[in-house]
Amino acid sequence: MFSDIVGYTSLMGSDERKAFDFIRKNRRIHWRLIKKYKGRLLKEMGDGMLASFSSNMDAIKCALSIQKAAKELDIPLRIGIHQGDVIFEKNDVLGDGVNIASRIQGIADTHGVIISEAVFRDLKNKDGLQIVSMGEQELKGVESPIGAFRIASTDANFLEYKIDTGELIRPLGFGRTSIIIGILFISLIAFLGVYYIPGIINPQSDQDKSILVLPFDNYIGTDTLEYFVAGMHSALIGDIGKISSLQVKSKTTANAYKDIEKSIPEIAAELGVNIIIEGSVVCLGDSVCLQIKVVSAYPQEQTLWVQDYYEEKSQILQLYNTITKEISKKINVILTPQEEQKLSESRTVNNEVYVLYLKSQVYWDQLSQEGLNRAREYLTLAIEKDPDWAPLYAGLAKVWVGLAQMGHVSPEIALPIIYENLNYAMELDPDYAGSYFTNGIIGVWIEWDWEKGEQSFLTALELNPNDVMSRIYYSHLLMSVGRLDEALVHGKQAIDLDPLNPLIQALYAVVLIDAGDYKTATEYSEQALIADPNNPLAAWILWMAAFFNEEYEKSFEAGLRILPLEVEVKMDLEKTFEEQGFFHVYADICEILEENVEEDFILPYLMAIIYFALDNSEKVLDWLEKGYEVHDQNMPYVYADFADYEAIKDNPRFIQLLKKMNLPH
Repeated sequence: MFSDIVGYTSLMGSDERKAFDFIRKNRRIHWRLIKKYKGRLLKEMGDGMLASFSSNMDAIKCALSIQKAAKELDIPLRIGIHQGDVIFEKNDVLGDGVNIASRIQGIADTHGVIISEAVFRDLKNKDGLQIVSMGEQELKGVESPIGAFRIASTDANFLEYKIDTGELIRPLGFGRTSIIIGILFISLIAFLGVYYIPGIINPQSDQDKSILVLPFDNYIGTDTLEYFVAGMHSALIGDIGKISSLQVKSKTTANAYKDIEKSIPEIAAELGVNIIIEGSVVCLGDSVCLQIKVVSAYPQEQTLWVQDYYEEKSQILQLYNTITKEISKKINVILTPQEEQKLSESRTVNNEVYVLYLKSQVYWDQLSQEGLNRAREYLTLAIEKDPDWAPLYAGLAKVWVGLAQMGHVSPEIALPIIYENLNYAMELDPDYAGSYFTNGIIGVWIEWDWEKGEQSFLTALELNPNDVMSRIYYSHLLMSVGRLDEALVHGKQAIDLDPLNPLIQALYAVVLIDAGDYKTATEYSEQALIADPNNPLAAWILWMAAFFNEEYEKSFEAGLRILPLEVEVKMDLEKTFEEQGFFHVYADICEILEENVEEDFILPYLMAIIYFALDNSEKVLDWLEKGYEVHDQNMPYVYADFADYEAIKDNPRFIQLLKKMNLPH
């Protein structure tokens, strides 16, 4: 059974609060009714839910019950049901059974349920049901047409259950309990955000040069080369970002405006930019045909410059430099001598190598083991054809970081390969900022070498002042070593550069929590979770920020999203929360995690946080020492998170731990 909220993406853009409320209520409806009808919740995909049942009739009863509740709550829902085999692969569910259920829900009416012919044939008792054939349907990604049927209930007693809206979404009761909760861990993989959140910032003055490069229009005539068009867009943003006097909005924020019908002044007002660049790719083969248009938004929309480019693909890197210099002239930006030199350097790239590089970036973004391995294959093949291009080696180092972070290979295997490729990338091109960002990540979160991390991030930011990832992670480094005022400055600069990126919002919220601004931290982390409901980092941060802000229900719900617990266990915890309050349910969570710490690979740092909330200082110290022993990559936050905890801040064990990590003590 596959369900999906109709128009959720559009609603998220127009009314975030309502969208978040829909997600919350929809989740509770599904949790309760799937359990009632003996189903199993397999997967949550933002506004979509995937469940399995031991019988078609249970699935149908559950679907109709869910739709009845959803209609009462005015949640526009579609549901599809198909009988077929599925494949369980690690934490994912695959196969035609999933694909067809997903596709047939897409042809359902709002509040409708569609079943496939396979389900229809298996129905033994149709009493109480109204079934209408829709004929055979051509479904995307499905080879043969599938017979589809609308199904509804004609008997009020058929469901054997009166939908009680209050029961399904009853607000949770709680006692206001004073609990201290620390800042949770940050995963390195978190730096791969690819989503957006609507936001509004006051426009800057005309003296400030703030730029947005809109996603390029693809007029090539085929979508198969969309990855190349997207790669050109990303590369130009990176090139313009090297100019220190410009503020260039990052790729994620720019991509939020792809295929969105908004005027230049509207976009400029939302982002606080005064220059917008539009690009159109009209041919792509051995040569590239590109039109660049520069538009000023204030005091009124005005086209400043339009230029057509026709360049051999092998010269595409030089083309980005040329466009950047010409844009600078048109908007009256004076380049420094160093910037002039960087933009005058010529670099020819093999056509096939550049294609392989862009394809590797597409697979890297998937973050799956298969995707990372495909990215590695593309980069390895590219290096064979061009062994002297630094981004290939920096990309390969990043792939191995991903493989290690996702647990696909051991650090012992990955680290030597990472160092070898990263060092060679910096040797080939000392001015490639991407190498220094990865070096900074390794320095801080793997080696716990704060000086190396700081120098690497500063070098990356010197080469590209608009490198938002180096900016936000440098902010985290500064926070970790006790330089909070500086951390706030860099964190604010990061959110200004990429205001529509939920990852940046979540990471900035961490700094705000450390600064005691819990209200703003809650707002940022909640917006991030609205845009990407399956983002575990945003859920962790919302859990903490909302608790500090005394929004206990919101905090508890965020925690339920990411705790590695079965649905039935989560429902029991909800009941405990309703009846006994947050403190009691938190104790239960701690006990459950303690029992399954090895099986679920619960990080020691997380356990320290759990016991911190329960004010068990001895357990906190035990788990922090364990975190140091196993080199938990969240340990760099130990000073920022625990230095103000009265029960341990003067404890010799804690002070010794800070000394060993070369943190303030």
